[in-house]
Amino acid sequence: MVLRPRWYGALILVAALALLAACGGGTTSHPISGVTATTGPVTLTTNLATYTTGDAVGVTVTNASKSDYYAKDDKSGCTIIQLQRYNAGTGVWDSVDPCVSSQQIQVYLIAKGSAVPYTLAPTSASDVNAWSTGTYRISMTYSTHADGATQAVEAHSAAFTIKG
Repeated sequence: MVLRPRWYGALILVAALALLAACGGGTTSHPISGVTATTGPVTLTTNLATYTTGDAVGVTVTNASKSDYYAKDDKSGCTIIQLQRYNAGTGVWDSVDPCVSSQQIQVYLIAKGSAVPYTLAPTSASDVNAWSTGTYRISMTYSTHADGATQAVEAHSAAFTIKG
């Protein structure tokens, strides 16, 4: 079979597209881990499973145990909770909405039998009034020690989605 010159360009284009599709465009996707909430004496729950980019995220920190715990307030919105966004390229949860206060870090009591609500206002690197879309969770590091850091344990909420 003899190919005519005008078909060479189309054949090269099809071959290039097939090669690009086989390579996946050079991106890597990792399965999401850590999407279910941790269990333990301190739990984190959000008020919704899906938010829009302009919604505030409501979080409740519950200490159902008979012991007091402590956490530092150097996390998202300068609270004890940290907003994390899943990075599909690296397969890790990246911390977002950092505390930018110049005030000294404080340690807060998470009293036994308590349920304390927190609200994170929408903000992102691209828009101070909106979240970026993606898969998120809330995490918190807490301790039985009054410094909020010694022998710390991490808890996190179930994953939730922020859509445009």
